[in-house]
Amino acid sequence: MNLESERMDKSQLEGLSTTELVKHALSEVKLLARAEVLHAKREFKDELKAARTSAILLGAGAVLALVSLGALVVALGLALPLSPALGVLVAGVFFLLVAGALAFFGIKHLPKAAMPHTQARLKNDFSLTKEALV
Repeated sequence: MNLESERMDKSQLEGLSTTELVKHALSEVKLLARAEVLHAKREFKDELKAARTSAILLGAGAVLALVSLGALVVALGLALPLSPALGVLVAGVFFLLVAGALAFFGIKHLPKAAMPHTQARLKNDFSLTKEALV
């Protein structure tokens, strides 16, 4: 999509009628709205990718946590004969540590705020429009 606008300098704008100025302003607003929608779509896709990665990591961490919990339960069940229980216990602790690391990185990859770049651009556009109109 081509988002170029016809730029006019001050002398050209002064020569336009009110109707033409309104049409030009509306075309600028339309262009701005299209650009914001395109930026928001791109930012949403990026955040969706990050959320998908986080979900995969959190899911893998949850599965490993359940597996390690099962291994720890088996280790507790085999606690009387120490040598087999020690092997199962070490494996359970290892899987639990891996599950914790996956959960940590999954939570770290979650988006902190919804579309921060789009929000910042919209605030900036609003303040610029407010300054231009006042």
